[in-house]
Amino acid sequence: MAPADFGEKNPPKSNDLYATAKFIGDRCFDENLAFFKCKDAHGHPARCLDQGQAVRKCAFAVMNDVQKKAPKELKAYSDCLHDNGLKLDRCRHVQKAFEEAVFTDALAALWRQPPCRATAVIP
Repeated sequence: MAPADFGEKNPPKSNDLYATAKFIGDRCFDENLAFFKCKDAHGHPARCLDQGQAVRKCAFAVMNDVQKKAPKELKAYSDCLHDNGLKLDRCRHVQKAFEEAVFTDALAALWRQPPCRATAVIP
């Protein structure tokens, strides 16, 4: 049986959001920017409910797209994050499989970044 779609009646858990954050940040950039600009202009998020709803709608759509494309890999990565207190470094092996299942070859090349190292020297 397929997992239920994310939405108002099935909100994502923190581990689901962590797992899909990279995708949400990319695809929902414009919605997030509009929300923050509104919040800055009005000084309070309550005046920006329409923009906030657009962010939620976009995030749910992204999560559902990812879930449809790689349900087993999303579950494995999300479960790993849950079981390890959201510590990303303990789930890199599962993250790799998850991202490879989601990305097309063209997208994968854009997302492959060298690992961040505390000892790296920035010129």
